[in-house]
Amino acid sequence: MATPTADKLRVHYPSKNLTSDGATLPLWTTTAGSELTKIVATSLSQADDYWAGAVGFFEGNTTTVALQGQFFHVKSFNNANRTLVLTQDLPAVPQAGDTFRLVLGGNYRSSTEVVGMRVGGVLPEFKPVAGVQVTGVTIKKVSAFLGAGTLTVNYRRAQQLLFIRMGTQAYGVGLDVSTNITNGIVFAADGQGFIQVDVNAAQLATADRTDTWTLTFPERTLTPDYEGYETSSNNGGKTRYRLECVRNTDTVDAMVDLAVYTGRPTGAATTIASGQSLALLAAGFDVADASTWPTRSFWIKNRTVNSNAGDCRYVIYRSGNTLYCLQVDWATLSFNTGTSQIRQGDTLTGTSSGATAVVDQVMLTEGSWGSGNATGTLLLKKVTGTFIASDYLRVGSTNMARAAANSILGLRGYTAVNWSAGNVIELMSDVDIGVNKPLLNQYENPASETIAPANVIFKDASNAATALAMDNLAPTRLHGVWRREWIMDGHQSRAGVDADTRYSWS
Repeated sequence: MATPTADKLRVHYPSKNLTSDGATLPLWTTTAGSELTKIVATSLSQADDYWAGAVGFFEGNTTTVALQGQFFHVKSFNNANRTLVLTQDLPAVPQAGDTFRLVLGGNYRSSTEVVGMRVGGVLPEFKPVAGVQVTGVTIKKVSAFLGAGTLTVNYRRAQQLLFIRMGTQAYGVGLDVSTNITNGIVFAADGQGFIQVDVNAAQLATADRTDTWTLTFPERTLTPDYEGYETSSNNGGKTRYRLECVRNTDTVDAMVDLAVYTGRPTGAATTIASGQSLALLAAGFDVADASTWPTRSFWIKNRTVNSNAGDCRYVIYRSGNTLYCLQVDWATLSFNTGTSQIRQGDTLTGTSSGATAVVDQVMLTEGSWGSGNATGTLLLKKVTGTFIASDYLRVGSTNMARAAANSILGLRGYTAVNWSAGNVIELMSDVDIGVNKPLLNQYENPASETIAPANVIFKDASNAATALAMDNLAPTRLHGVWRREWIMDGHQSRAGVDADTRYSWS
């Protein structure tokens, strides 16, 4: 059995409004009345805020040139006036007749692949790129494995081969271009990065030729920015969820021991300085050396505590070797004897403890609310005090359920504890991931971006050693990876956030 090459793993956008695997994302058309931050499309007939949180993009051939291939992030949707309200200005006002598509949720894989690198500022999936020197070759996709930098495309006439390389690296294996090719793959020297091309052999140059292109990572094409309304102190932060659908396009061979992990900021691990400590409140503390770390808005993990299971904090900013962390005001709380449904956004009060919190997630495990035997776990934010076992959990004046145990403070699945001098501290990925193998090609499908997909366990997996196992992926079959973004109150922007997934197999 052969090992599928890197180009055989393809990642697709899902959407909650699709009805079958591989369906086409519906094409929507703008009508009169759009603005820089508003898209009006009378064909959008879904309920209010059905599209809240969606990522959208205009077609590569849409009428308004400045919008071609332009991505956007939807803040809200109003059914009455069929309007998408956007989080940021578009580069031009959409005109009647402009066309776009929307992506949100889980449910089914679409036929549209997640975009790769920008080539000279252009996404070739929307506008195929042709060189000046290497004629007859059209670039249709560039793998993110190539990374940012200078791509060289080299045609050698005598051999009738096409090569690529990044920067000053060696060229990879050449692609035979002696005949016409559709969706040919040209690999870099590492066998991982590649470009996808169409070739018209009759238009190839009559001598050796070379073109160079600047590759850059696209932004907000799957995971949008954290917007101000998501990070303000009014809502206590939020968690939000994105799915990427993974397919083995090899028709013969399986991807054996498929695994996935994410990137994280660069910087060496360090230790908490002598005489320093960190409790669960907002505070600063010193480490031995953080000189290579980001200066603001990043996550750190303490590898030493909780019997080496770890703990984490969010660093609002760094000054030299001093890290200033936000307080831990999130908690998990198990409950039972649920009688009335607890909903996301409810403010809970413990009748015995007096603790209060806002509900971010409700994970029901058994029973049902109507029968009074609902059990499960709550993810809480803006927590004050500690909910205690047997606390009645009250919303307003109504008892909804009872606490099955004391609430446990912690972020991103860790149990929060005090940190001490000498503890080992390292940088942490910006997102957590969880795997979701679809049942009959259908993925979990939460109602909104802020509701966690059922049956998905999330983990910080920031390198090959901590990668999530996805087992073997048979030829033509699907898998899925959800991202969980844990957005804190006061979360700030940071350049160079790396939330991309990395896959490996044998």
